[in-house]
Amino acid sequence: MYDYDSLGTPATKSRASLFRACAIGALGLGGATTAIAGGPAVAPLQDAAQVRFLQQHMAPIARWRPMVFGAPPTATHRFSRLARPNSVVAGAGLTVPYWSTVITSPLDGISYNVSMVGSSPYAFRPQNTNVTYVPTVLRIHIGGFVLDPTKRSNCDVQSPATRFFNSPLFKPNTFISNGVNVSQVPGGTQLISAFQRANFWQAVQGTQYGVTLVPSRLTPIVVDWTPTNPLDFVAALRDDCGGVTPVAIVNINEFDSELKAIGAAYANSSQIPITLADDVAIYVGGNTNNCCVLGYHNAYSVPGGTQVYATGAFFDTTHAFGPHFADTTIWSHELAEMIDDPFVQSIPGVPGGAGSDLTPAWGHTGQVFGCQNNLEAGDPLTPDQAGNFPNFGVRGLDGYIYHYQDLPFHDWFYRTPSTSTGGSGSFQGLLAGGGQPTICR
Repeated sequence: MYDYDSLGTPATKSRASLFRACAIGALGLGGATTAIAGGPAVAPLQDAAQVRFLQQHMAPIARWRPMVFGAPPTATHRFSRLARPNSVVAGAGLTVPYWSTVITSPLDGISYNVSMVGSSPYAFRPQNTNVTYVPTVLRIHIGGFVLDPTKRSNCDVQSPATRFFNSPLFKPNTFISNGVNVSQVPGGTQLISAFQRANFWQAVQGTQYGVTLVPSRLTPIVVDWTPTNPLDFVAALRDDCGGVTPVAIVNINEFDSELKAIGAAYANSSQIPITLADDVAIYVGGNTNNCCVLGYHNAYSVPGGTQVYATGAFFDTTHAFGPHFADTTIWSHELAEMIDDPFVQSIPGVPGGAGSDLTPAWGHTGQVFGCQNNLEAGDPLTPDQAGNFPNFGVRGLDGYIYHYQDLPFHDWFYRTPSTSTGGSGSFQGLLAGGGQPTICR
């Protein structure tokens, strides 16, 4: 899926790193969580000339719309493969832990292959599965600005990176799904693990089943990157405390290639590079108004295995697309889809590759105006700028209120009888159980 973001503190240094060795910052999560003293957040001092520049170059948000895809466009796949020659091989090989099954839909009588991250909820004793992720942060150098998610936001006392990696996406919390506490396991559950427990509740209730994201390191890797597409530029968004903050408008092809370079440098194919780039608006093709990608997940073949990865935006003090895209909303969408559809029907020879992991057609809901036939467990309930679907708040360990969108259960897609919490079709009940009653037309 795709998602956009925009925040950062301007500086004056620029350094390229595309396709080359990436700089590793020594930002520790412990150090990053130290709040700046002094009560309410105030905007940090900014270079006066840069502030004037930003005020004169506001982002064209009237022409923007949020875009979310299951994977980058086909042209992006081709572009990225050119950047990493001899990397396309068939077969799953070494990849994230996953399980597979076949679901026969009563709607059309067709049997569909399904592959999800973790272990089977239908095992004799369902167990938790630890999945390793590599925490990375993309620091963008563009137009004389350094957009750095490790620096605190203008209107916050902590940085986007600190907020993000301390969020309930990665820290245990308590979640109620359709009246059921699905976090009654030792230590609580992360959001996506809670969602998977609710997804298969009839099979896993009373067990410690889950899919837990475990970091490969305690300090995120900070990667410096200078976009090079001649159409790229820096603009500005208004923040929540009366200021402006820079946003990098960059092309999806070069951005995705940088993500693959990060994966090659810092992860193996049994790990998931999770890259935060909160101060970037991603456009598709040769039109910068074809914007904005807010995040996505994907998979691609590498020598000896299949690499799964994810990226997304963290909105905290700017709301270009409205309040329903706040902080971790986009990431809840992406990570749920990454767990339920890790191979995104894109790779011949892997589970889910070459169109084998499909569903009966569904649509006309959320971000889908037509019909789709894939297991993208975010699209049907994506919030939109009209506010048709809300997000939901949960208090984090640091007292910050994080947000996530409602997430559809697998039974909703296949139109099978509900095996989830409350007989519902989604984590917070915005969809009814049983799925859409007909094939989407």
